[in-house]
Amino acid sequence: MKKLFASFVLSVFVLGMAGCPGSNPSTPTNPAQLAPGYQNQADQQMGEILAGAHAFYTSIQQQSQAGTLTLDPTTKAAFNAFGVSLNAAQTVYLAYHNGQATQAQAQTAVNQVQAQQAALPLPGAKP
Repeated sequence: MKKLFASFVLSVFVLGMAGCPGSNPSTPTNPAQLAPGYQNQADQQMGEILAGAHAFYTSIQQQSQAGTLTLDPTTKAAFNAFGVSLNAAQTVYLAYHNGQATQAQAQTAVNQVQAQQAALPLPGAKP
C-alpha cells in the first residue's frame, strides 16, 4: 500500500514537472472564447480595434465641439482625415464580417487606421 501511494505521489510530481497538455497557462489548449457576434479571432480583433478607434475619434470630436479642446488647423485636418479613413475601414470590415470582402482587405483597412491613428498629433502636446 505504501509503495502504491509513493508511486502515485511520484507520478503526480513527475507529471506536474513535465507538464500535461494544457497545464502551462502560456500555451492554452483552448483558444479564448469569442465574444458574441464574432465569427473568428481575426473578426473579433479587427472589430475591437475599430471600436477603440471610433471611441477615440468620438472623444476628440466631443471635446472639440464642447470647447474643452481646441485643435489647430493642421491637427484638425489630420483628425478629419483619420475620421474618413476610419469610416472607410468600418465599411470594409462590415463587408468582411458579412462575407462580402476578404480578411486581407479588411485587415489592410484596419492596419491603415491604426497607422494613421498612431501618427496623429496629440492635442495639447508641444512639438
